[in-house]
Amino acid sequence: MKARFVPVRYFFIALVPILIFYLDAVITDHFLTAELPVGPEILSDDPAWLETIGRYRFLGATWFFAALALMVFAMVLWDLMQPTAPQTRIAAAVVLVLIFVLAMSPTVDYALNPDALRNYDRLGGALFEAALGRGSLPGCETPDDSWLLGICGDNPMISLLNRMMDVVNFFAGLGVGGLVVGMVLCLEAQRTDGLESQAVQLQRNLHRMRRQLYLSGLVLTFGIFFATSWMRWPLPMVAEAHEDAYASVISAASLYTGIYFSLLILSFYLPVAVILEGRRRHLIRVAEQEATLVDAKTRLEWIKSHGLLSEPADVYKSAFALAAPILAAFAGNVPLAI
Repeated sequence: MKARFVPVRYFFIALVPILIFYLDAVITDHFLTAELPVGPEILSDDPAWLETIGRYRFLGATWFFAALALMVFAMVLWDLMQPTAPQTRIAAAVVLVLIFVLAMSPTVDYALNPDALRNYDRLGGALFEAALGRGSLPGCETPDDSWLLGICGDNPMISLLNRMMDVVNFFAGLGVGGLVVGMVLCLEAQRTDGLESQAVQLQRNLHRMRRQLYLSGLVLTFGIFFATSWMRWPLPMVAEAHEDAYASVISAASLYTGIYFSLLILSFYLPVAVILEGRRRHLIRVAEQEATLVDAKTRLEWIKSHGLLSEPADVYKSAFALAAPILAAFAGNVPLAI
């Protein structure tokens, strides 16, 4: 079995999602309010146990997203354990480490500066502290007590939110790194002799690319459900007079996140799709010169049999996968239930 070979230059595709990551940071730092002036005055006097509504949603979304991200990372590790050229394996490892480090950079920043503003401060830090402060964690009787991931602190539920966000950063780094590397590995470029073997390889690459795209849409769609879950955590405790206004803020924030995630998918899918489309067109031109495929009907059947014909259904599926995080942002804010 030949070792998989992907030219190292293709791994520079990873710089595109990294650029999107930095553009998001620039937009967030320079165009969004660092600390939204929304406080506990918009909270209702409803029972404190309403806090558990948001907690169940948050923990469920965290668990499932982390499981998906870990699955993606395990898949790409298994892929790289197959016979692979050393330079391909090294380049893939470098990309995985780089994306993981970038994903963990906020967690490192918070560890070095515990008083730094958190993501929830953009939606009203005082509101989150007051709303989540109505809940409690088992074993957290005093601020110095410990729970599963650290010290309880003055507000155990805020400690829970912060620690779980750090956990998600860890798994997001693994998952997104796996998605990017998995997509680049679809550009396998073995030197094969004969039109038939080239067609078989290209068909395999196109199949892998579509699978990776659908997987990316799935993972980042549930990333949106995770983001929406923590954004909506205080909402069950907001007074009815302020509920619609604050829900609109959450909807706008989740829509922005959905657009960011869709652009992230596009950033590593589009370069691969363009390269494989170029290979597909080149192979069809070569097939036109093949003596056994001179007849147009025979050539068309050959193209179809090797999966090299662009189908409208594939375009629609790809578009849906790319837009899935945006659609999830809309779905996550449909006012069917708080």
